[in-house]
Amino acid sequence: MIVPSIDIMGGRAVQLRRGSEFVMDGGDPLERLDEFSVAGDVAVVDLDAALGQGSNAALIRDLVRRAPCRVGGGIRDLETARRWLDAGAVQLMIGTAATPEFCGALPRERVIAAVDAKRGEVVVDGWRRLTGVPVLEQ
Repeated sequence: MIVPSIDIMGGRAVQLRRGSEFVMDGGDPLERLDEFSVAGDVAVVDLDAALGQGSNAALIRDLVRRAPCRVGGGIRDLETARRWLDAGAVQLMIGTAATPEFCGALPRERVIAAVDAKRGEVVVDGWRRLTGVPVLEQ
């Protein structure tokens, strides 16, 4: 299965390398959604929320209303998770908060545990904190 992804920062579609290094500006996320959604679900990640530097929630709500989207980035509490499910997110991509307890409190078929890694070690908080946990142990 191939799921196209739109990473959003400052209201723009962007590409970052390892959570911080800017690679490219992908333009208007609504235009990218129109292009990508022909393939089915689109993953949408709020990088500002993931980094604790703001939110693109209003824009992402527009995307979710327009096409089937999986939503991630900054979902660290159950209230936020449920709010995205209620807004129409097809699935949630949970990274930092992806504990068995957290994921178990949500509908199983609507949760994806996302594991980011640097040199084989799990990283959280928008790629900024090494956990000491080998990725294959997660």
